[in-house]
Amino acid sequence: MDFLGYRYYKLYRFSLLSLSLWPYSKSFLKQIHAFFCIFLLISSTVTQLLKLFTMEYNLELVLTNLSFAIPSMIYIVKYFAFYIQSQKIRELIEQIRNDWNALKDEQEVEIIKRYAKHGRRHLYVFAGLAYPGTIVFILLPLLPDILDVVAPLNESRTRSLPYLAEYFLDQQKYFYPLLLHINLTIIVGVITVISTETLFFAYVYHICGMFEITGYRIKHALDESISLLSTLNRENAIRTKIIHAIESHQRAIEFFEYVSSTFALSYFILIILGVASLSINLFRLFQIAVIISDEKESLVSFVIFVVGHFYYMFVCNYMGQKIIDNSSGISTKTYDTQWYTTPVQIQKLLLFMMQKSMNSCKFVMGGIYSVSLENFTTLASMSLSYFTVIYSVHQ
Repeated sequence: MDFLGYRYYKLYRFSLLSLSLWPYSKSFLKQIHAFFCIFLLISSTVTQLLKLFTMEYNLELVLTNLSFAIPSMIYIVKYFAFYIQSQKIRELIEQIRNDWNALKDEQEVEIIKRYAKHGRRHLYVFAGLAYPGTIVFILLPLLPDILDVVAPLNESRTRSLPYLAEYFLDQQKYFYPLLLHINLTIIVGVITVISTETLFFAYVYHICGMFEITGYRIKHALDESISLLSTLNRENAIRTKIIHAIESHQRAIEFFEYVSSTFALSYFILIILGVASLSINLFRLFQIAVIISDEKESLVSFVIFVVGHFYYMFVCNYMGQKIIDNSSGISTKTYDTQWYTTPVQIQKLLLFMMQKSMNSCKFVMGGIYSVSLENFTTLASMSLSYFTVIYSVHQ
């Protein structure tokens, strides 16, 4: 996978290799590694769901359990979405490579570089926000041990696992092995979300870059250098540039449609799980912050969860909005050219471009939800509504 823009994508390769999700690796060790990751994620979710059947029924405990169990399900969905569709992931990466190799104009290369940099920036932001929060979360259960050393008491402090889980073992006696299993699961889950999601963002920015290149080609199809040519040569030069613009536009749309079909089902499931998880975690955060005074040590965990949910939802919907804006912008850029000075055949080509781009590209998940900033507010308000429902039922 060596091409001009590889350096903008190699970080995705390293992060996905750590999970055996990089589609170019097919070794036996990769399969063992993938099986280990899958085992961790599934076993963690199963132990949490088993707790629902072994504990005494209490709505508060059920919601506490689900506040961690649902994010664990999200980890599984994200991992399987990439693992099962590794061939499609590879084909998308190959198309990115082909698009880069097809660019000869320096300005067009700079455009695609700029968008690749913007996409890679999200990897830095996601990692910068998620990893410190994850470190804090996995270290919190060790706080009693640290306090026993720093400020010892006559007896050891009670230790507790980060979330409710049923291992059918004495959790105090086997605390460290169980905590190791939980922490490994959290690490694998967080890396899975960051790696897969930021690669999806890279796809989105590549699509936006191709739309921008299309607009650049249309804008410069009628530049001054062409106007100095003879009538026949000028018409051929304009036609060639317009055809190149149509080709890049078509490649961008095909890439978008392939990305959409690849991830539509998994993201539709994630929307449902995300709204449920955010509603429950909002309720638990409200309870701990306002009502329950003896669980203040859990406040940090739920603040991290709620902020992470809102940020994740916002960024994903922002990506959908970028696709809408960049795809619909082609129509405006085409109209702003001096199309009326071109021959009738060229005007027909430009009219085709305008008609094609007037219907903006939209990620529609499950045939229901259109990803956009407008619908982010819908998701947020829906989560708040379910939060109030849970609160009223609890009362």
